[in-house]
Amino acid sequence: MLILPIHEARAGAKLAMSVMHPKQRDQELLKAGFVLDDPIIGRLKSMEVQQVFVEFPGLDDLDKYVAASFPPERRALFQQAKNVIGANEKSTQPVVRYSDYLDATRELIKSILSNPFAVMLDVLSTGTDEVAHATGVAHLSVVLGLKLDAYLIKERPRLSPTHAKDVGALGVAAMLHDLGKTKLPPELRKFTSINPPANETDRQAWEKHTQLGYDIIHGGIDAATAAAVLHHHQRFDGTGFPQLKRPDGSTLHFSGGQIHVFARIIGAADLFERLAVAPDGKRRPNYQVLHWIQHSFAGWIDPEIFGVMPQVIPPFSPGRAVRLSDGTEALVTGFQPFSPYQPLVKRFDRQTQKLQDETIDLRTGTLKIEALDGAMLSELEAFPLASEKPLPA
Repeated sequence: MLILPIHEARAGAKLAMSVMHPKQRDQELLKAGFVLDDPIIGRLKSMEVQQVFVEFPGLDDLDKYVAASFPPERRALFQQAKNVIGANEKSTQPVVRYSDYLDATRELIKSILSNPFAVMLDVLSTGTDEVAHATGVAHLSVVLGLKLDAYLIKERPRLSPTHAKDVGALGVAAMLHDLGKTKLPPELRKFTSINPPANETDRQAWEKHTQLGYDIIHGGIDAATAAAVLHHHQRFDGTGFPQLKRPDGSTLHFSGGQIHVFARIIGAADLFERLAVAPDGKRRPNYQVLHWIQHSFAGWIDPEIFGVMPQVIPPFSPGRAVRLSDGTEALVTGFQPFSPYQPLVKRFDRQTQKLQDETIDLRTGTLKIEALDGAMLSELEAFPLASEKPLPA
């Protein structure tokens, strides 16, 4: 299986995976096995499909990564998020079915635990709409939580180890983290942590979505879930919101370990998902987003959580095209969690569409990756628009 940017797709290529609608992610456009032709490729481009998965000899090993990253359970979680957001948009009374959300989350957890290749590829269907964002944050939060099981036990010492590392409630909180936005005026719902309202009055109103979400769910939901929803915008360095009042009227700032560990994980996943989608809706590479978090948003994230992010979010996703420091092109064929920036690759001749048999382990020798999908790493590392810079402390 080869991951092809849509502008590189050619007639005659056979789909190895279904193509989903980029804006209606529960709608299948084309089934696996379909052979592309020029009119169909043009149609996919017009619908802003970003890439397709095509059959390619010699890349069968990639199938395990892609299949593990698109489990049916993620689609079920998408439907749950769609239902709860839609229900709370239409009703003046809180609509929360905790047991249903927990069941869907536990099914996703089972799927992840059963597959050692469950990582977050940068080709995951995502977007800027609220349902896609809720699904992406929930999926990534669960993957991070499972990787951080020992840290969860340490951070939740009052609980038994089995209970402390149970990430079911974490997944539910992540799915519901922005539910309070359903009670905001429509013009405020589009704003995010990396692009907040410029007007101070609007910003204060927008920031209330965490409290509004808490108010919707806290009566009939796990306490840890409610706390994570309320505090997912608290930052490790003490900035963020909501700012709570002490009985004496002074302001209470949460920082570091004062923030519930579930909220810290959701905050990291939320930031990643926000940075991963450009204003035009295109998906940015994992390498780029991880670099920006490390260098421009480090104060927002618990270092323990960021430390494992490259282990579950491959900086260079299997199936991506790279250029090596000797000038040759290659395809990433394998991910090494404990050396995530040094994947396995095979050289690739774009003219002949031939893949060499030899697998190169970038942990050995002097070869390095210098470009990803045609873009120099130094270009990807440059931070973008001023509107997307970190908020002042």
